[in-house]
Amino acid sequence: MEGTLAQRLRGARMMNALSARQVAALAGVSPSTVTRVESGKMNPTYDVVLKLLDAVGLDERFDPVSDPLAVATARWILGVGKEPPEVDYWINRWIMTGTLKLDAVGDVTVPDLQTFAFRAGRAAVLAYRPKVVRVRQDRSWDDVADGLTRADLAWAGTGDRAANRLVYSASESQPTFYVEDIDASIGALGLVFKGPREWGKPITLLPFDGFCEMGRWQDGDGRWYAAPWQIVLDCYGGNDRVPEQADSILEALLTPGPEGEGVQSA
Repeated sequence: MEGTLAQRLRGARMMNALSARQVAALAGVSPSTVTRVESGKMNPTYDVVLKLLDAVGLDERFDPVSDPLAVATARWILGVGKEPPEVDYWINRWIMTGTLKLDAVGDVTVPDLQTFAFRAGRAAVLAYRPKVVRVRQDRSWDDVADGLTRADLAWAGTGDRAANRLVYSASESQPTFYVEDIDASIGALGLVFKGPREWGKPITLLPFDGFCEMGRWQDGDGRWYAAPWQIVLDCYGGNDRVPEQADSILEALLTPGPEGEGVQSA
């Protein structure tokens, strides 16, 4: 157990690009406590274990804690969405890690946009989102999109396909959709749930939550996509090369002139 805790703690800290000092600030312990636990030189109390796991975004089972309100809060801070509930929770966490800062009059500022977007996205890992559903990838992204449209079901693409719709940067292998009604979507398309040990990447369905669907837009081919900032944050919460796609979109969003003309505004 101790070895597992040390490995998972260090692994999650590195995955989320957190320093030992930042984890210590979130957990309310000393930096030396973090380094000693990670090196296996300290057997922490259960209370400290929970605080450390929370600081690096893991639950008691070492699974990522995925909170879509982190993305909604980030979008609101960036000025592209309505204010979600309990924004103080994420704002305070990001201030403690230096991801956000307060200016002279107490307003929140973003020192580094990429770090901020990365941290928000990693706090809402796609695969662990509440009510996420994975079905067999037995058809293409376009087939799913067409099926949802024919069934008159509201939807929006995110993840790698949506990223490439903004700025082409990588192959597409993980179809990910927001849908207004997951059960209706599965029934209308005849989708089949993917077993936990079944080989192959799934099609991922995520429910509308009042924030993720804000700013969705339709292209000339009738395809629906999440708002650009939602796509960026979602990609940082993905795996494989999807976070790299977020970097590419972010660069395009921040680049004036012809290089950024292909990026839709939220």
